[in-house]
Amino acid sequence: MGMSTGGSREINVTPLIDVLLVLLIIFLVMMPIMVRMQTVALPPTDNSVENSGVTLALKLDADLSVTIDEGPQFPRRELPTQLRAKLGGAKAVFVDSADGVPWGEVVAMVDTVRGVANQLQRSELPVAVRLHGE
Repeated sequence: MGMSTGGSREINVTPLIDVLLVLLIIFLVMMPIMVRMQTVALPPTDNSVENSGVTLALKLDADLSVTIDEGPQFPRRELPTQLRAKLGGAKAVFVDSADGVPWGEVVAMVDTVRGVANQLQRSELPVAVRLHGE
């Protein structure tokens, strides 16, 4: 009477499934933490009343140069001095970016506009980001 090796030769996959379920739970818990959202306050739209104020359109190009209302390009570090001259009568500022510009640079430009507006006692000035394809 010897020992028989005629038993099942299949691989036990139960530990593999346990590990996969634990990884799935960790992924599901970490996903909301990893997603970051940037809240942007858009100016209210009222189509019945014509806007009598001036709106500024800032465009951030791929080389991080800025244009104000399709004017000449200048480096982004000069944006605060350029804005101080033009922000006085503006009702809203729209920030646009070229393809390939990192989102962090766009947010930094919005922060710069808000900082200059605060210095000029215009903290209520709406700043909006134009999204491509919408």
